[in-house]
Amino acid sequence: MKTNSKILLLLILITCTILNLSAKNVEVTKENERAGKEELYNDFKNSSLLNNSNPFDTEYNLKLMNIQVDVLGFLFFGPQVGVDFQIANIVAVGPYVRWNYAGLIYQGIITDWFSNETAASPASYGIGVSAKVIPPIGSGKHRPYFGIGIEKFKGKESWDPGGTWGRHYYEYKSNVYYFSAGYRMLTDGSFNLSVGIFLGLQIETEDKDYYEFGDGVEYNTLDDPKFGGGLQLSLGWQLGK
Repeated sequence: MKTNSKILLLLILITCTILNLSAKNVEVTKENERAGKEELYNDFKNSSLLNNSNPFDTEYNLKLMNIQVDVLGFLFFGPQVGVDFQIANIVAVGPYVRWNYAGLIYQGIITDWFSNETAASPASYGIGVSAKVIPPIGSGKHRPYFGIGIEKFKGKESWDPGGTWGRHYYEYKSNVYYFSAGYRMLTDGSFNLSVGIFLGLQIETEDKDYYEFGDGVEYNTLDDPKFGGGLQLSLGWQLGK
C-alpha cells in the first residue's frame, strides 16, 4: 500500500513538473513572438517606404536638372543642347535641340564630301526627347548610362542649276530613333562630363523639291531607311537639389 502511494506521489510530481515546464515554454514562445513583432515593426518604421528616403541615394547624387551640350556634335551630325529632368538619382528625361547645319559629317554628306556646289541650309535642325537610366556605382561619382530617344529632323539644301528659275531647293523630314550608351562623371560642383556612343535609324516622312521662281512643288519617293551612329562628348551643369 505504501509502495502504491509513493508511486502515485511520484506520478503527481512528474506531471506537475511537465506542466510547469510547458507553461514556461509557452511564456518564452510568446515573448519571442512579441520581440519578433517589435523588430518587424521597427524595421518597417525605419524602411525607405515609410520615411520616403531614396534607396539609390549616394554621396554624389543627381540634382533636379542637368543642362548639357554635346560639343562633339560639331564633328558628326551637329551640336546638341538639352535639358534633362533627373528623377530618383537614377533616371533622366528631357528635350533637346540639334543644329545639323553645324555638323561636319552632315555637311559632307550633303555636299558629296565637299565635291559639288550643293549648300546646306542653316535651317537644318532636329528636335527630340531622350530618356536615360544612369545608375550610381559606389559613391555615385562614376556612372554608366543607357538611353533611348526620338528626334524630328528637318533638312534643307539647294544648288544653282542655271537658267531663269533660280536655285533648286530640296527639303525633307525624318523621324530618327536611336539608342545610346556611355559613361558620366560627376564632380563636387555642378559640372559633369559624359562620353558615349549612339546608333540610330532615320526614316524619311517627307521629300519634296522646287525652284526658287517656279510655281509647283514636286513630292518625291521617300528614301529607304538609313542607319547611322557616332560619338558624343557632353559637358553638363546640374541645377537644383
